[in-house]
Amino acid sequence: MDIGMKERVIGAAVLVILGIIVIPWVLEGPAPGRSVTRNVPLPAAETTAAPAEIRMPLGGQPDASASPATNSPSSSTSGQVSASTPQAAKAPAAAPAKAQSIARQAAAGSAVNSNGKWMVQAGSYGSERNAIRLQRTLEKHGYHVEISRYSMGKRTYYRVRVGPYQDPAAARKVIPEINRIYGGKAKVVPNS
Repeated sequence: MDIGMKERVIGAAVLVILGIIVIPWVLEGPAPGRSVTRNVPLPAAETTAAPAEIRMPLGGQPDASASPATNSPSSSTSGQVSASTPQAAKAPAAAPAKAQSIARQAAAGSAVNSNGKWMVQAGSYGSERNAIRLQRTLEKHGYHVEISRYSMGKRTYYRVRVGPYQDPAAARKVIPEINRIYGGKAKVVPNS
């Protein structure tokens, strides 16, 4: 066997061995048991409870050793609360976002009217699963969403529509917010 060929085979073998060792190490992320503490400001609550501190281990995995503290001043000298899962950290912010969206709709005079002649079409999908996903996203933000089927040739499309609204101006007022929520290009269409 040629010496150059042997060197190439040995080099390839060394690269494969390094790949086997290094790639899993890079993909694993930080070592378990390490965590980062960061103070997160929360919106003002209706109660007089102390501000909360959210503790999440690196990698977003629940820390079995962390236990949620109560929100009473006697349970913590600094008045801080620990949450052990990412869901606990997201829960307080979800409710105000939905309330703000509903308030924006009401302020814009865009309340849904069951007899309305106009809809905002957020999207049209060839997959019902994608249409349902968008419907759930918009409903979480306080919108009234309907999915309608439309067949063209042998294809069935699923139209995701918000509304109905009494006039096109009211429907146009919600388009920027709907586009912001899902990153699409909503448009006003007749309610048919």
